Amino acid sequence: MNVDVKVNKSHTVKLASSPIPESVITAGRPAAKGWTAAQSGDAKVTQGVWECTAGKFNWEYAWDEFVMILEGEAIVTSVGGKPETLRAGDFCYFPAGLKMEWNIPHYVRKTFVIRTQEAMPA
Repeated sequence: MNVDVKVNKSHTVKLASSPIPESVITAGRPAAKGWTAAQSGDAKVTQGVWECTAGKFNWEYAWDEFVMILEGEAIVTSVGGKPETLRAGDFCYFPAGLKMEWNIPHYVRKTFVIRTQEAMPA
């Protein structure tokens, strides 16, 4: 099988607004942006970049998500868990069903890979 490799250069990435629902925001006015770089043929695996400005919000994962922090930091606390500070270069896995708080002191930018049970629109 002959397939071309899809390459995206970081300087060409244009993130689009990806608002956090107001109902889950607990402090500040976090403004999020995202970009989908690639998606599997069955649309169950998605890779991209996400960034967010300062604020706090609650999040419940409807998918498995693997992240690497590219810039900034976020303090994540799962329900009943202890706070973990994620900084540039850190990797993390958030399993489907996890409930947690995101606290972004200033800014965070991450790359992500999401794995869903059903096809996810890009």
